[in-house]
Amino acid sequence: MFLPGTLFWVLVILAATTEDDGYVAAAFAVGGAGLALFAVLKVRESRVKRLHRDRAISSGTRTTARIVATRVRGSLNNDPYVIFTLDVDPESGEPYRVELTELVSQLAIPRILPDTVIDVWVHPDDPQYVVIDPAALGRG
Repeated sequence: MFLPGTLFWVLVILAATTEDDGYVAAAFAVGGAGLALFAVLKVRESRVKRLHRDRAISSGTRTTARIVATRVRGSLNNDPYVIFTLDVDPESGEPYRVELTELVSQLAIPRILPDTVIDVWVHPDDPQYVVIDPAALGRG
């Protein structure tokens, strides 16, 4: 995304400093193509993330995890993005620690305090990929 953005601004500066209207059209073309590429990449990333999450829920192992710590990293529509540090307690094997970020409903904040035990799904192929039960986050 760096190259289309740089090319766009070079064309804008050329259009502002010369009297050739071709630079303006080229700047709009490069800017539009850059935005389209960005949108396609973001949609693809979102789709892959959703498929990974759905596979963890449908084929993963349901277990519990204890919330060790939480901290806020921004918000969306007044709902905070919370960074969770969890101690996952798998049915087989030793407990382990993971960190993940989730959007949490304001109404669910009292349910996600440290030392709370919540339900999670562990991805069948990647035990470090953990999905918190959406109901615990106020999204279920």
